[in-house]
Amino acid sequence: MNAWTTVATLLAVALAGCPRAYLPGELDDPDPPTEPTEPTTPVRPLIPGEEIVVSIGAEGGRVELGELTLEVPAGALGEPTEIRVGVLDVPTPTGFRGYSPIVRFEPAGLRFATPATISMPFAGDARVATVFWTNDAGGEYVALPTRVEGGLARSSVEHFSQAFVGSACQGGDCCRRATSQLDLLFVVDNSNSMAEEQAALAEQIPRVVRAFVTGDLNADGVQDVPAVASLQVAIVTTDMGTGGFVVPTCHDSNFGDDGLFQTTAPAADGCALTYDPIQTFEGGDDPEAFVDAVSCLARRGTNGCGFEQQLESPLKALTPSTSATRFHANTFGHGDGANAGFLRPDAVLAVVMLTDEDDCSVMDPNLFDTTGTVFPGDLNLRCFLHPEAVHPTERFVQGILDAKGDPARIVFAPIAGIPVDLEGESVATMLADPRLVERVSAEQPTRLEFSCDRPGHGGVRQAAFPPRRILEAAAGLQAAGAAAIPTSICQDDLTGTVGRVLERVAARVAGTCD
Repeated sequence: MNAWTTVATLLAVALAGCPRAYLPGELDDPDPPTEPTEPTTPVRPLIPGEEIVVSIGAEGGRVELGELTLEVPAGALGEPTEIRVGVLDVPTPTGFRGYSPIVRFEPAGLRFATPATISMPFAGDARVATVFWTNDAGGEYVALPTRVEGGLARSSVEHFSQAFVGSACQGGDCCRRATSQLDLLFVVDNSNSMAEEQAALAEQIPRVVRAFVTGDLNADGVQDVPAVASLQVAIVTTDMGTGGFVVPTCHDSNFGDDGLFQTTAPAADGCALTYDPIQTFEGGDDPEAFVDAVSCLARRGTNGCGFEQQLESPLKALTPSTSATRFHANTFGHGDGANAGFLRPDAVLAVVMLTDEDDCSVMDPNLFDTTGTVFPGDLNLRCFLHPEAVHPTERFVQGILDAKGDPARIVFAPIAGIPVDLEGESVATMLADPRLVERVSAEQPTRLEFSCDRPGHGGVRQAAFPPRRILEAAAGLQAAGAAAIPTSICQDDLTGTVGRVLERVAARVAGTCD
């Protein structure tokens, strides 16, 4: 798939020198900042133009410049090296708020066998103060796990570059330090009406990856937000079966794809037969292979069950078996089993959902019994006619909050049947719009009225239905402190839609919570 070569080259440059992703608790504060504090002021601020040169060998050593210290442990360097630390008189990059001058550490690109520890004085909000460190190849600033002690911000580094202390939060509610980790879960509707929509999403994958790993959201060559040093991507479908009842279009009536991360791709040029369930990109990885794998996995095909369970699938995917939540046939979640390793405590979790129908996460599988009398009515309308048979949306909301732990690190981004003109409006405004009220079609009484549509191939219009339950879930997550950004699937090109999602996810990566 040579079409991604240019993107792959950009990713290689951006991430080849990314600092490693530290384990939670290595340097981070044990509790996230919640209450405002008085701005921290250093005893002796750094002065632009000052510098120091120190020789350090294999025995290790310490560099001091005012209150700035660099501690190099024994064995970190293999031979005597002249270390130069200088304070620059240059502005803080656009998109960041500087709490200290920018400091250059030389020789540029020097790597340590064992991480060194940097302590930098700063003046600013200690709740969100973060050490930003540039990649040694691309030069993008990445947030390092940071611990604040008095007026000093401390972090561990593996290579030399440039750094400053600051915040990436621009206006709004700054409630967290920036993070360098992103866990991106795609929930892809694989029913028989989704071929064009899946193709439109796959076209956006290279852009999404490039934007996050470079921090350049609009591809203008200027970093807008902190770059992501560690990106994980997984994909689930909306097919959760039909509770064991045989229903047309549902190949596995019992469990469907069961919320398991997908590892196979439909036959397509350049796609492999199987992939790892979690696609991970960090410095040193093959960028072309990463982009190709995610793009192939996003094309889930159209042989999935037509009774989509958009909320139950990601919930089972992320819920650990230790949770009290149970799923069909009293089964457990996969979060610490087949899907283990995806959720990371300090990462932002972004759930991006692509679907043209509303959720039907069934609680009573008799809803799908075509011969029974418990739930009468046309099979296509039963999820709408019998809300008592589907799980309350609060189940999904609380389950995702429990699985992640920190609502400030959650973004829920459904791309669904929302009229295009409602993009950017509040979830409450969307729910109040008459086009998003579910009602049986007067022309075709076996289906609901469409909420939006668009021209499709061959003159056939592609339509979508009101995503009421999905929007209710978005409202619940938003009320708990998560970000929700519902957008419209009713467009040929998802460029604008994906742009909105990128901005909202990037804001949470930067530490903004509005």
